[in-house]
Amino acid sequence: MNKVAYQDEIIILRVKDWQTADKYAVCFSREHGKVSFIAYGARYGKSNGGRLIQPFAQLSARLIGGRRFDTLQQCELSVLPQTMDILALAYSAVIAEAVENLTEEYSPQEEIFILLQQALVLLGRHNKRLVVVSALCKLLSFCGFDPALENCTTCHEKIEGDAYFSTVQGGVVCDNCSTGAELPFAVGTRELMLKLQRLDFANPEKFVVRGADLMQLEQTLYKFLVYQTDKPLVSLQFLAQISV
Repeated sequence: MNKVAYQDEIIILRVKDWQTADKYAVCFSREHGKVSFIAYGARYGKSNGGRLIQPFAQLSARLIGGRRFDTLQQCELSVLPQTMDILALAYSAVIAEAVENLTEEYSPQEEIFILLQQALVLLGRHNKRLVVVSALCKLLSFCGFDPALENCTTCHEKIEGDAYFSTVQGGVVCDNCSTGAELPFAVGTRELMLKLQRLDFANPEKFVVRGADLMQLEQTLYKFLVYQTDKPLVSLQFLAQISV
C-alpha cells in the first residue's frame, strides 16, 4: 500500500516485540483483510493505545500504509475484551494462526472478519473444541479450500459409509480407490464436518457429538491445513501442553 492513512476495524491475530520500544502485529481488518503493522513506542506504558495491542483485541484503528508494514497512528477499543482462561486463549491462537496462514495481505474478506468476531465470543460460551473445528471448516471454505465430502475425489461415486480422507486430493476417497496413504474418515466424522461447516455462529444449535468423531476430525483438519499452507500450526504445540 502507499502512504495513505485509513481507518478500519481490526482484530489482532499476533503480536511480538519489535526493536527496543515498539510492537509488531498482524491483524485482520474488516475492509482491508490481513494487515501487518508497527506500533511505534507501544511498549512504553504511556504510549497512545500501545497497551491495547494485545492478541485478539478488537480495535478501531487508524493506520498509515507503508512499503513493508503499515504504521499504527492511533487506536481505541471497539469491543470490550472478554475474560478468557488459558484454554480459550490457546484455542483462539489456533484460529488466529490459521487465518494468518490462509489469507493474503490486503485481500478484504469481511466474512472472515465476522467469523473471527463470532468465534471469539463463542469460545467463552460453548464447547471450545467444536467452536474451533467449526471455525476452521468455515475458514477453509471462505479461502477456497473447501474439502470434497459428498463424492470420492478419485472415482466420483457418492460416499455412503466409512471412507478415507486425502489431504493431497482435498477430500474423501472411497474404500475401492484408497491407496493406503489416506487418513481414516468414518461416516460419523464426515457427518460432523458437514454439520460444523453449516453451523450458524449467530444462533448455534445444540447437538450431541461422539468423542471419537471429533478427535478424528481434529486430526484430519489440522493435517489438511498444514498441507494447504505448507506451514506448521505452532499454536497446537502450546495447546497440547496445557491439555495434558
